[in-house]
Amino acid sequence: MVPVTVEATPTLSTQDELLWRRFSAVLATVPAALDERLRHTTGLNHFQFTILSTLAAQPDRTLQLARVAQAADSSLSRLSHTMSKLESDGLVERRTCDHDRRANWAVLTDKGARVVDDAAAAYEDLKREVLIERVPAHLRAGLTELFTSLLPTAVAQQCAAVDSDLTA
Repeated sequence: MVPVTVEATPTLSTQDELLWRRFSAVLATVPAALDERLRHTTGLNHFQFTILSTLAAQPDRTLQLARVAQAADSSLSRLSHTMSKLESDGLVERRTCDHDRRANWAVLTDKGARVVDDAAAAYEDLKREVLIERVPAHLRAGLTELFTSLLPTAVAQQCAAVDSDLTA
């Protein structure tokens, strides 16, 4: 029997390990803090608010469910569960697509639009508090590029398409 040589995984430098630990801490704490603060001010978690605000941004407050899932970086299964909750609260409706029975539309109701409108200022304040005010102005463009470089290519392309309203 030939002995198998296993190469040791090189250890990260101290700086690289600190970078990883801070990144892990951000991933573990910021989403929970966003959910908690948003729920306190709007009654919605961040995912629910993302769905509603995505629909509110559409000219007719309507978008195919697959596109909503894509915009919210969600599976259709997770989206479906959340849509059921939002439907029971009267914030959205699901409609079958007339020209493609396999597709469904998510439609923001008038009540849902009022929730998004009422929460807009609180959400802007939350974005400023959680991120914007903590990053010096001269570092924001570079940090945006860094965050973009961390995204999978498909997600980065999705972001670029969604962000065309800000970059055109």
